[in-house]
Amino acid sequence: MSRLAILTLLCLALGAVEYDPKPDQIVIYRWETTQKAEWKSAGDDLRYDTTIAWDLAMRCVKTDGPRMTLAATFIKVQAVHKGPGTAIRVDSASGEGVDDPLLGHLIVLVGKVLTLDVERATGRVVSVSGAEEVLAAINQRAPAAVPGDPPPLEAQAKAAYGPEALARLWSQILALPEAGTEVALPAPFTSGTMTRTWKDLVWTVALPEGKLPAFELAKDPAPVRGTVSKLSGTGFLSLSAGLPAKAAGKLTFSLDINAMTQPVTTVNEISWSLNAR
Repeated sequence: MSRLAILTLLCLALGAVEYDPKPDQIVIYRWETTQKAEWKSAGDDLRYDTTIAWDLAMRCVKTDGPRMTLAATFIKVQAVHKGPGTAIRVDSASGEGVDDPLLGHLIVLVGKVLTLDVERATGRVVSVSGAEEVLAAINQRAPAAVPGDPPPLEAQAKAAYGPEALARLWSQILALPEAGTEVALPAPFTSGTMTRTWKDLVWTVALPEGKLPAFELAKDPAPVRGTVSKLSGTGFLSLSAGLPAKAAGKLTFSLDINAMTQPVTTVNEISWSLNAR
């Protein structure tokens, strides 16, 4: 068989990859994300590390032609955040860290259900239902101090758990092979794209040429805006019984941030894995 014929068969096989779960099929996953952020401030080298591990159940609600509906239920969460003068632990099973102002809100997600409308051939998440219930629970946990004011965590919660943010996030996790294409930056970024290229079931990403993507992490009480630079990343996916058996990825990038204080550049690394248990 000629080299061209072999490549053609490989391309056809790769193009045939798609999600094909059975209705009511359930998979239990461990979903873990780790973020490292480093920067200099007042002559000090600062680094913060955050790890969040979820147990969640993914159920196929239905398949309908080119689309499928998945329901993801959060079962439990454990989180650790470390940095200069900071050591935080959150555990939904024991209740540890429930009152922590930074990560305690994660516990309210336990028991919540996100319903994902997914393109079976690409893994792109078209929409997410259930996000509003998550936002309402976070705002109820940390209400506004003054009636009429927005809850203190509302802006950050929308950036991480709003419907569009969750669609971006899960589109990255569930992505299937396509030709090199521009895709949305995952949450917490609210705009901007990156170029993703596949080789078999392994992907790489980089920023497209041209203007650097801008981001806005918060509006109130002080705007936090900037641009993304030096982004690169890689990851892979494996399937079993029509759903992910394992998905993993890592992004490294710099954030050039403009806030009320002097501008600062942070070097970041985000990695994640989704493993069937």
